Amino acid sequence: MSKERKNKLKNTLSMVLWGVLIFIITRQVPFVSYSILGNLALLGIVALNMRYDATGFYRTFLPILCWCSFLVFYALLQGNEVTLVARFILIIFFLLTAYFIILPSRMVKLLFALTLLQCIFLIGLEFILLLFFNLETYEPLRHYFINQGWGDVYTFTGHFYNIPVKGNALLPFVYMLSYFIPVFPQKRKSFFRCIYLLAIVFAGNFAYLISLFVFHFMLFFLQNESFRQLQLKILALSFLIILFFIPGLIFVENVMSKKVDSMGTRQDQVEVLLRDIGQENTTIWLGKGLGNTVSEKTNYRDYTGNIYFELQTFYFFNQLGIINFISFILLNLFFAYTKIRDPRLLFVYLCYILYAFTNPYILDSNQVIVILTLVMANKILEDENRVCTCNV
Repeated sequence: MSKERKNKLKNTLSMVLWGVLIFIITRQVPFVSYSILGNLALLGIVALNMRYDATGFYRTFLPILCWCSFLVFYALLQGNEVTLVARFILIIFFLLTAYFIILPSRMVKLLFALTLLQCIFLIGLEFILLLFFNLETYEPLRHYFINQGWGDVYTFTGHFYNIPVKGNALLPFVYMLSYFIPVFPQKRKSFFRCIYLLAIVFAGNFAYLISLFVFHFMLFFLQNESFRQLQLKILALSFLIILFFIPGLIFVENVMSKKVDSMGTRQDQVEVLLRDIGQENTTIWLGKGLGNTVSEKTNYRDYTGNIYFELQTFYFFNQLGIINFISFILLNLFFAYTKIRDPRLLFVYLCYILYAFTNPYILDSNQVIVILTLVMANKILEDENRVCTCNV
């Protein structure tokens, strides 16, 4: 088989696997039990597209493999469950190797199509709830979603329903990315942004809104052509702040009052995880090992055997300890800076981290997809710049 045919076959297989991965991640309602297929698809993508030469292997992958081997050995020494050790070492491996995989740029369009399907689902469900349910009748549906492991559906007034279900995590990311690369069809870009924005609001996640506010705030000030424009923007922003200051305070107060229980749960989780890692001096520095689970019950919940926390970052810290956690963060920062490079894309990545940090879908398959997409986006922007340079 010729090299060209091999590349074509590889790209076709990668496209199929990418489609399976995105479909499973975004359609966890109702396919949450098929998440193993998404993991296998991700493994296939990495195996098909890993690129390195001998020099690159010894300088990058060999140290990573040695570190991963140490983490596995240490976790097994701690007596952690083998399947959980394998699960978390794969996540770490995928998160680090994703920076070295450049997928065909057309896969961004597939990401758009499948996340758009999730947007339509959220908007449709919102209108169904508003039309056919009320404060009393929606409760069985809410319990059904929770029991199925799909997430939650809830309301405080009956006039607006929050739908924080699994599969929403990539929506703000795709929305923000559309400002820098052609994710949406060019002629209907504004229309699709409105669709995504509406779905993000219906998702009912306050962290999404904060992240989008930061994104648009920075975008507003960075996109100016002259000092005069900047002055006008500052003046307009000052006027809006004065106009909406009191209504904004009332809104934030209402949101925070409704989030008190959630914030208490998160604080409780942090205390449990830090208390667990602080039992011995060694574990503070090296962690409790990959796949560690806590055995503690508090007033908020029973954490025995849990591997998902609302602040998942602290769970990783519990497993890795100070030394390994800092090493992991530094490696990610270094790879992001060297492989993504474009400051606009790095800014999108930062905004993703901002909203993912307070949710249980950081340091998982969602983040791997984000990294793979940003590397693709960087290639798209580099190709555009190369064409512009050649034309000049």
